[in-house]
Amino acid sequence: MEGNYRNTEKRGELMIPAPVVPQSFSQLGLIIPDGSGSMEGPTLNGMSKAEAVGATIHGVLARFKVSSQRKNFRFGIVSFASEGRVMMEPTAAADIDDDASYDPRHSDGTDTFIGSGLLVARCLAEEFLTGANREMPTTVVMLVLSDGRDREASGAGPDETLQIAEEIKRNPAITICTAYFAQKGLFDPEAEDVLRRIASKPATGYKSVYDAETLRSFFLSSLSAERRI
Repeated sequence: MEGNYRNTEKRGELMIPAPVVPQSFSQLGLIIPDGSGSMEGPTLNGMSKAEAVGATIHGVLARFKVSSQRKNFRFGIVSFASEGRVMMEPTAAADIDDDASYDPRHSDGTDTFIGSGLLVARCLAEEFLTGANREMPTTVVMLVLSDGRDREASGAGPDETLQIAEEIKRNPAITICTAYFAQKGLFDPEAEDVLRRIASKPATGYKSVYDAETLRSFFLSSLSAERRI
């Protein structure tokens, strides 16, 4: 993905768009971050996880907005806690709002139900695929991020989430990638295992992250993995 920005310049906070190339494919990137109360926890640099995720999303979207390939991409954001909610409807990369907030926290963030975010994202994905140009390669990449055990607060466990993920993965046009936002030195094998199982390709589509920079790199590589851009 980095090579996609060779023709851009950074002047302060301004990134100059690269010359745009004609559209050759259509991809919807759906970013699905955890907005539960545990996202208040700290990262390596002292930011809360929620702040780091918001900054990461902002940076990733800004990079695609100035990419020479921007006509090929749309993005949406679905955050989740006890329920999923749309933070940003699918939007063309060129039309991304530079001033929007991407902090995923919910005011009712009492539980971590990843499946609720996947359900909302599936609706957006299916609508996008249904309306796609049949003559153009069209795909959806879902990026799921969480920092805790699925449905631990409610005691329900991850079975429903895993079932939802399996149903989504039956569609060959949709790829799910997942990240576990951990604190350095604190590992939760159960939470990590669930996120690995959610991913379409656990060997390459899952990553444990500890800071915003690693998360940003994973998001960028995941969104560009299906296309040589």
